[in-house]
Amino acid sequence: MAKTAKAVKLGHREVPRFNAAEFAHRVERARKLMTDHRLDGMLLSVEQNIEYLSGFVSQFPWSSPSRPWYFVIDREGNGAGIIPEFGETCWRGSSWAKTVLTWPSPRPENEGIDLVAKAVSGIKRKFGRFGMEFGLESRLGTTMGDMMRIADAIRPFEAVDCIPVMRRLRYIKSQAEIAHIRRACTIGSDTFDAMAKFIADGDSESEICRKFGAHALLLGADKVPFTAIGTGKGGYDSIVQGPSDRRVRKGDIVFLDTGVKYRGYFCDFDRNFALGEPPDDAKRLHTLLWRATEAGIKAAVPGNTAEGVFLAQAKVLEDAGIVLGNVGRMGHGLGKNMTEYPSNMPGDRTVLEVGTVLTIEPGAMFGTNKILVHEEDLVVTEDGPKLLTRRCTKEMPVVKV
Repeated sequence: MAKTAKAVKLGHREVPRFNAAEFAHRVERARKLMTDHRLDGMLLSVEQNIEYLSGFVSQFPWSSPSRPWYFVIDREGNGAGIIPEFGETCWRGSSWAKTVLTWPSPRPENEGIDLVAKAVSGIKRKFGRFGMEFGLESRLGTTMGDMMRIADAIRPFEAVDCIPVMRRLRYIKSQAEIAHIRRACTIGSDTFDAMAKFIADGDSESEICRKFGAHALLLGADKVPFTAIGTGKGGYDSIVQGPSDRRVRKGDIVFLDTGVKYRGYFCDFDRNFALGEPPDDAKRLHTLLWRATEAGIKAAVPGNTAEGVFLAQAKVLEDAGIVLGNVGRMGHGLGKNMTEYPSNMPGDRTVLEVGTVLTIEPGAMFGTNKILVHEEDLVVTEDGPKLLTRRCTKEMPVVKV
């Protein structure tokens, strides 16, 4: 046991935290984009967006729905935290924005609405439009009712969607962000490499996920909020189900998809393991999906599109006789959320740029209602795609039980 603990500790490498220059660059880009989108400012309420632009980091706010937290930034680059009063020390210790307005939350009759209105009223109006998180793939960090009251309270500003700005900001990752995602991917890869040692005949899916999460935490993960697992004899029929009490046996295939989180950034990839020799159809499909993944990786170059990455994967599968049907997408963006814009799918013509981080995720059905999926994470660079995950083997790994 002591030797195992020592080995895990030695594998832990921290990535430097973001510096002031990183946030100054983000704010400058935000200013330009707000001007391009005719916004005088933005009101942010979601953890990922507040962290991204303000630098404020805390576990508590996003675990307590009784208290909203806000960040206001204007087109001149001035920022203000509008937060429950007990969070002021934490805010001043982590955010570059030193203007802080507080109230004694929880106060259901007025959870900072008057303070948001006060902050916005002091902002110079040029376009008369103020951005809020209304758009695609967004969620609110407060109630819909309070957001509607805020929209009314900030008049004569018109409340409009700011997600196009935030989506563009977060789409291209800096080198510092890529280092964080790479670290999450390394932790996930190291944990997958150790998986054969902690899967035992008779383990339940829940036990396997707990072992996986515990190992990743020891390697330096801050959280392991996502571990989807699928198991079954010769294959599995779900890739999004949480762990059950089903116990694995020799002849099963175990699929585990993880979202390890490191300092606010995710990895998202999966691996398949056979408990004993897998059946021929599963072996063949595993190799085919490896080839489709390889095609998707090679297609992830500057100037190509998310649709183009999908089509590269789809061609390998279709050429092998796989009927894709309504497959949806084969990968997506990755960063502060486990799934981000864009989607590798038909019709998504988002152009890949240097700094785009993507997952490559082909999958296919086989046998009687069974499925197999591959996934890797990469970053688009001037020199082509660079893997952030440790590439899985072409052959399905076999765990001796």
